[in-house]
Amino acid sequence: MSQQVVENSLYDNLIKEFEQTYQKNQGEEPEALLSKREAALGAFQCAGIPTIKNEEWRFTNLAPFLKDNYQMQPTGILSGEDIKKAIVKASIKGLDAYKLVLVNGAIDFGFSELPEHTEGWSLQATADIKETEKFADQLNSSLPVEKYPFAAINTACFSDGFYMELNKDFQLDKPLQIVHIYGDSENLFLQPRNIIRVNRGASAEVLESSVCVTGQVLFVNGVTEIRIEENAHFKHAHFQVGRPQERWIMHTQVQQLRDSRYDNYTLTLPHADLVRNNLNVILDGPNTETHLYGLYMVGDRHLVDNHSLVDHRHPNCMSNQLYKGVILDGGKGVFNGKIYVHRPAQKTNAFQQNNNLLFSPNGTINSKPQLEIYADDVKCSHGSTVGQFDEEALFYLRSRGIGAETAHSLMVTAFAFDVTSKIENEALRNHIEHLIEKTISAAQV
Repeated sequence: MSQQVVENSLYDNLIKEFEQTYQKNQGEEPEALLSKREAALGAFQCAGIPTIKNEEWRFTNLAPFLKDNYQMQPTGILSGEDIKKAIVKASIKGLDAYKLVLVNGAIDFGFSELPEHTEGWSLQATADIKETEKFADQLNSSLPVEKYPFAAINTACFSDGFYMELNKDFQLDKPLQIVHIYGDSENLFLQPRNIIRVNRGASAEVLESSVCVTGQVLFVNGVTEIRIEENAHFKHAHFQVGRPQERWIMHTQVQQLRDSRYDNYTLTLPHADLVRNNLNVILDGPNTETHLYGLYMVGDRHLVDNHSLVDHRHPNCMSNQLYKGVILDGGKGVFNGKIYVHRPAQKTNAFQQNNNLLFSPNGTINSKPQLEIYADDVKCSHGSTVGQFDEEALFYLRSRGIGAETAHSLMVTAFAFDVTSKIENEALRNHIEHLIEKTISAAQV
């Protein structure tokens, strides 16, 4: 490891945080969890914080975000008024949903609106369940942290988050909106750890959104592990709207068993400094179905990096991935998607497409779709496009009396339609389309 990395203040603070966390948890957490923490720290120390010399990070330079001093734990508690304002800001017009509120990674049941009857599912704070053998067994069950330094240091240091389990054949009657609220009087680096288990035959829809209510620097390194068992169906939308001074590294690890289905919608709008999404899906049984949809709009000095891995391990599985990006003036986008088909995964049907629209010549996109196939009886395809506005179409709209701002908004909405139309939740879809219009209008001021 280079001396430059070792001297990095964030790296040093993370090592100190592990030492404090480990000492605090000795005698409380099971040995299996403590061992996983130690192994994860070793993986992080071996890899260090990634630089652009790392192939998986070659287009995402973290150096500008490592110089700030961060508190590793919140120094104060947000007021009730702060939380209420954040909930209002995260609200989606017309959405009929349960609500789970987390404040700086910890569940706040007082502001949450959950089902009165909980026979079909369970919800616990990570801080309360992490002392059980059950939690230790499920942690990193499909996540190889040695390949992901930020997931490794999250494993070593996490203290809170949520654990949700849907019982066999249980169907949540309404969507669950998870509102993550962050804020502190100091710069804050948080590492929430969430686990979702969807047991056999169960189904649910979860919508996640985040709100930062203070003006300090916020860096969130979050990990969510999802296990979807036989014949289960899980819809998962991650809605990311940030502001300057926010940095996000989010790792979502999904394991699907036979005959299951997973739908993911990752929607990112300006203006966080950094958004890095790692989405890994393991198709760990035959006849699974996976749909991954992404839409990202990248503003000035805004970096969005979407990395995905769809890992086909068994026969007769289908995966479909479509990501679309709109790169505004000064924005930078990255798409790196990989489909891996193992030799036993015959009859695989896998599709991957990334399309990008450059709103301005000052925008940058680096796109790298990949296929790695070891089976011979498959249907797999991938592709990537980068283009600018169709001047003829723009002229046609203008010649019909449509203003420039409206014309651009219509064309972006049409470009994004292939993704937004896949959002079955009408309230969420309308909300996204409204924010797209606002973003394009602001970009032309």
